[in-house]
Amino acid sequence: MALVLLDDLPTLDDKLGWAGEIERLKYRVEHCPTPHVLGIHGDWGAGKTSFMRQLQHSLGGEAEADVVRQSVDHNNIENSNSVVTIWFDAWRYQHESSPVVALLQEMRRQFSNMAKVRAKFDKLSKVALQYTLDGLAGIGKVIGYEAIPNTEKVRGLAEAWDKNHYHQPGQADSLRKHLHETILALLPDGENTRVVVFIDDLDRCNPKSAFKLLEGLKIYLNLPNCVFVLGMNENILIDAVKEEISVPSDASSGDVYLRASHYLEKICTDIYRLPLPRSSSEFFLKMLMANTEGSEAAQSFMLAVGNTVCLPPNLRRLKALANQWQRFAGCVLYPSEIEQQKIWAVRVLIASYIHQFHRDLWERWHFDADFWNECIAWCCGERSQNANGVNVSPNWAIALKLTSRIQVGDGSSRPAWAVQYPNPGDINLFWIDELIREYRDYLLSVDFQPLLEGRQALVNA
Repeated sequence: MALVLLDDLPTLDDKLGWAGEIERLKYRVEHCPTPHVLGIHGDWGAGKTSFMRQLQHSLGGEAEADVVRQSVDHNNIENSNSVVTIWFDAWRYQHESSPVVALLQEMRRQFSNMAKVRAKFDKLSKVALQYTLDGLAGIGKVIGYEAIPNTEKVRGLAEAWDKNHYHQPGQADSLRKHLHETILALLPDGENTRVVVFIDDLDRCNPKSAFKLLEGLKIYLNLPNCVFVLGMNENILIDAVKEEISVPSDASSGDVYLRASHYLEKICTDIYRLPLPRSSSEFFLKMLMANTEGSEAAQSFMLAVGNTVCLPPNLRRLKALANQWQRFAGCVLYPSEIEQQKIWAVRVLIASYIHQFHRDLWERWHFDADFWNECIAWCCGERSQNANGVNVSPNWAIALKLTSRIQVGDGSSRPAWAVQYPNPGDINLFWIDELIREYRDYLLSVDFQPLLEGRQALVNA
């Protein structure tokens, strides 16, 4: 079977039906009052970077070929003459003493390569362009003197800047004014021009760096003609802010969380929450079909799963699972009968899922093949309570949650181990449990031995 591994690069190809939302947000970004901050919120692996890259592309922005996938023709994008876009990977600069300076330097670099900017300065001179670009670098250098800026320091730096550049001591203009004028000079001529700055992976930065960048945006870059699009995992970023903001010593953990949430709300008042895939199974099937020689086996997966909700609705996790599927699919002969093909697909999926997402379970299972019987019993509610109502859940299952409301016995009560309304974004959900219950009678320990050993089948039936 030909092996095609899926990578984690963002893509410009819309495979999740985002086109309508992209178009609406494009209009909002082009016409909203400035300054403006738009937050693209979603869990890690939900597709935020791809979504933001597609939004950037719809605005006429371009990305380097080695950082984004593009398999279809996007040359028919109608470029806006009033918008220029900047992309900033915050994670790459998290160890800078002042991340906002790194942002200004990246803005300078990308402005200098833009055809729109060069076309404007062709009417003047390259010297004028260089002088204007150096304005960004100079302002960044001044800001860089302070690792964590505040309003008082900005005022003092502004007065020093005015004295050195305008020879008018006491002038009240601030660095923000000079920064605004510099950016405005670099933008195309016309009405409603703006720079749209995409800041990705802010939630992957260490807490101090993330907080510094947010402070820098609030103090220095809250400017006319500027729109910022922040890609973030909201919960992770709130946890980062919690570590940095000042709170009373007697504040409860709940109070600290609310203060951090309000801080983030003040900076980012416009929020778009990235929707989860409506059907994880269908998206997973498309990934499996990328291996054309395995399309028949992929169809067996869909026949086996049907309407069962058994996969995490997270794009990155589904890609990783598809890669493991390709590995395990070659360990067991593919049967000729349809019913056996369905059971084959379930076994391959279970082995792939546990190997990829639950290392502790996999190692126990790999060491003792009969551990599988304990997994099945736990999924079916037989390891939750004893006759006296005492919780006897195994230690290895304490951190995991089952996905569905399961009725046992006469169905009159809800088992304590079941989760009726799980948050589909939680990483501790054992998504495969319903499929295990459905196929329990066909999932014997001995049938998984080739998968546990990882030996390759020599011949496909």
